[in-house]
Amino acid sequence: MSQALVGALQTGAKIAGGGRVNHARGLLVEGHFRATSTAPQFCMAAVFGGEDVRVLARFSNSSGNPHIDQRSPAAEPRGLALRIGNKAAMVLVGHSLQGFPASEPEAFLAFLNAANQRERSPTLWAAHLAGNPAAARFEALRAAAVSSSFSALDYHMLHAYRLIAPDGHARIGRLSVHPTRPYVARAAPEGADYLDRRMRGELAKGHVVFVLLFTPVPEGEDSTDITRAWDPASPSFALGHIWLERLLPHQSSQRKLAFDPALLPAGIGFAGDPMLHARLRAYRLAAARRLGL
Repeated sequence: MSQALVGALQTGAKIAGGGRVNHARGLLVEGHFRATSTAPQFCMAAVFGGEDVRVLARFSNSSGNPHIDQRSPAAEPRGLALRIGNKAAMVLVGHSLQGFPASEPEAFLAFLNAANQRERSPTLWAAHLAGNPAAARFEALRAAAVSSSFSALDYHMLHAYRLIAPDGHARIGRLSVHPTRPYVARAAPEGADYLDRRMRGELAKGHVVFVLLFTPVPEGEDSTDITRAWDPASPSFALGHIWLERLLPHQSSQRKLAFDPALLPAGIGFAGDPMLHARLRAYRLAAARRLGL
C-alpha cells in the first residue's frame, strides 16, 4: 500500500524521481526550542527537560513542483516540518489545515487517483468528492485557505500522540504549532515567492516565535480519525516555544534532508490509527527514492 501511495503522489507531482513528491518547495530556518516549566509534568522526553535545544524547521508549499507560484491554490495547505534537538531528536510534520482527506490508506489512495485525473475527468473527481465527505471537507478548506505569511499560520500534526509523564501516566492528544504574534492583516500577495520574502523580512527584524501545544483528546472524539477537526475551544497545554532566528545559508541542502515523523524520543509515541503505518512507511519510501538509497 505504501508503494501505491508514493506512486500516486509521484504521478500527481509529474516528476520522474529525485525530487519530493509533495511539498517540494520549501524554506529552511533554524533556531531553538525551550520547554515550558510545566511540560515535564506531561512528558518525560529529554527535549522537555528545560534546556534550549536546536530546532531545524522547513516551511513548505503543497505540490511536487519545487518552483510553484506561492499564490497558487495548489500550494495549499502549507507545511511545517520540525526537528527539535540533536540527540534523541523529536521530528514533527504537519500542515496548515486541521484534518485530512481520508482516514484509511485505501480511501487516501482512491483520493489521490481521483485527484490525478481531475483535469482529464472532472466528473470522476466530482463523484469522488460527492461520495466522500471527508475529502470534500478537506478540499473546501483548501479552496478557502488564505496564507498571508508562514508565521501567521497554525500547523497541525495529523496523528494523535501518547505522552508519557515521569510517573508513567499516559495522555493521548494532538500536537499543534501556533504563532504567538497577534494576527495582522497583510497586503495582497505580491510575487510568486511572497511567503519566502515575508519570512526573510520578519527574521531580519528579530525572532519568529511559535508555541507547541498539546490538546488531550476531547470527550466523545475518536483519536484514530485523522479527518476530523477537534473543537478549537478544547483545553490545550503549552509544551514549549520555538524561536526561529535565521535562514540556513545553503537552502539547496534541503534536497538531501528527510524529516521522518517516526523519529520520536523516549516518552512520546503515536497513539495509533488506521493511516499511521502506511503513511510512515510512505514517508521513508519516498525519501529513500529521492535520496537514491
